[in-house]
Amino acid sequence: MTKILHLSDTHLGNRQYGSDTRRDDFTRAFEAAIDQALEENVDAVIHTGDLFHRRTPSLPIVTDCIEILRELADEDIPFYGIVGNHDRKMDQQWLDLIRETGTAQRLDQTPTMVNDDVALYGIDAVTKPAWHAADFTLEEPPNPDAFRLLGMHQLFEPLVPEFYADHDLTEVLERVGIDIDALALGDYHKTESRIVDDVPAWYAGSTERCATDEIEPRTVSLLEIEDGDLERRELEIDTREFESIRIEFDDNDSHGYARDELDRHQLDGKVAIVTLTGERTPVTSSDVYDIAIDKGAAVCKVDDSRGRRQLDLDGGPQGDIQSADKLIEEKLADQNLSDIATDVEARVRTDDDLAQTAIDDTMEALIKDAQADAFDERDTKPDLDEADTEVSEE
Repeated sequence: MTKILHLSDTHLGNRQYGSDTRRDDFTRAFEAAIDQALEENVDAVIHTGDLFHRRTPSLPIVTDCIEILRELADEDIPFYGIVGNHDRKMDQQWLDLIRETGTAQRLDQTPTMVNDDVALYGIDAVTKPAWHAADFTLEEPPNPDAFRLLGMHQLFEPLVPEFYADHDLTEVLERVGIDIDALALGDYHKTESRIVDDVPAWYAGSTERCATDEIEPRTVSLLEIEDGDLERRELEIDTREFESIRIEFDDNDSHGYARDELDRHQLDGKVAIVTLTGERTPVTSSDVYDIAIDKGAAVCKVDDSRGRRQLDLDGGPQGDIQSADKLIEEKLADQNLSDIATDVEARVRTDDDLAQTAIDDTMEALIKDAQADAFDERDTKPDLDEADTEVSEE
């Protein structure tokens, strides 16, 4: 029997909510997934894209990644990956660099054999303009009886809701040129599985929560392949808990009311996502943030929607969909923008308190900080227990 661990969308380096604590949480989750591989004594690990959150991860993040992967290499467990839309570069890819350390290998359209009975293939994330011209043809494995597993990083229906998917998975099965036994997928952060034209296909999901609506436990997939048969089990990863809180204000509600509402929730060590609705009051989102931190939240994000007219979305498309901000980030990832460009865009898009007269100064400060960070070197590993927070007023 051949055992393979499938993980995806680790997004290393993601400073979610501007928080160093969340950045370190993503590293922790990746390490937890690798620990699962070691505990299960698998024959190989496959990663189906977005190893890093950005195409220019910091040197410390890349170093941390290599150190974690070295734990696999020390046990002679190979790590195979493909390139996702978030960490895709124009030329040589990060997986190519990491391969030089002996801790990872990149899958392609030629077979990579595991135990001589499983053939692994990989196709990197393909942009929409390049999709129809792309050559998906796979090479036949040396063992004609080998189980053929293809890894890809795209949003496919029918596993993903039609209004969110980019392509139909049946098209891929028609274009690869050989019979495929299973598809291990990445890019969708929720665990989903389906039989498509008699071929099992699944998304492993992300190893950390990349959006507030990703409420399901984070998992990796353990594949057990024997005599051409596949069994897949989901293994849960221990990640930091989120606590979503909605506080509706009336005109006369004070700081005490906000404190009482937060008292109803256990926040110790959690990511607190607080949404403020109703009427505008003297209680600011900064006040709510301070209360949440005082009550033990490790990270806090406050969305202030008070005074806004609520839209009726009942007539819109139905089905699971990620948050609007997450959709925007996915589309921007396809544009190959620089990190500072995405930082500027996110600040302008999400910070309602950013006055128009202050935009130039704020953007100049962001750019100068990015320039300074680009030349910073870290002598020691960060304190992974550090708590960090950010408030986003909307």
